[in-house]
Amino acid sequence: MNSPETNTNPSLSGEDRLRRRRRRILAVWIVTIGAGFLGGIALGLAAGGALSLSPLFFWAGLALLAVGAVASSLWFMRRVDEVEVFDNLWASFAGLLAHMLISAGWVAAAARGLAPAPDVLSVLLATLVITVIAYAGLKLRRRLG
Repeated sequence: MNSPETNTNPSLSGEDRLRRRRRRILAVWIVTIGAGFLGGIALGLAAGGALSLSPLFFWAGLALLAVGAVASSLWFMRRVDEVEVFDNLWASFAGLLAHMLISAGWVAAAARGLAPAPDVLSVLLATLVITVIAYAGLKLRRRLG
């Protein structure tokens, strides 16, 4: 894990190093969000039938999306400082825990006839929302406290 401050010119002021750090994190966010957005659009078009792809191209695209997600995650984690990595790991843990509890709870409730059959997109959306809330909470706590 690299700290953005380690590879800078020692003659820079603390404010300049902080500005560089913020720009670097923002650039990483923009690239990873943009890549995810484009990959999601392509996957949505392919899954919805708007793109007529052979099964081979569909699976190759899905594999490329998975490799891109892993590569961009590694790239992100190597380019940000340890505080950002810490916040991401805790938010990811909260999302994973929420996903497991929501999925297991919904399946158990559906098996007993207390809820409709689990909907994958609803579980994924709830997971994403909880992960974002956890991340935002960590960032807000760090700013206020």
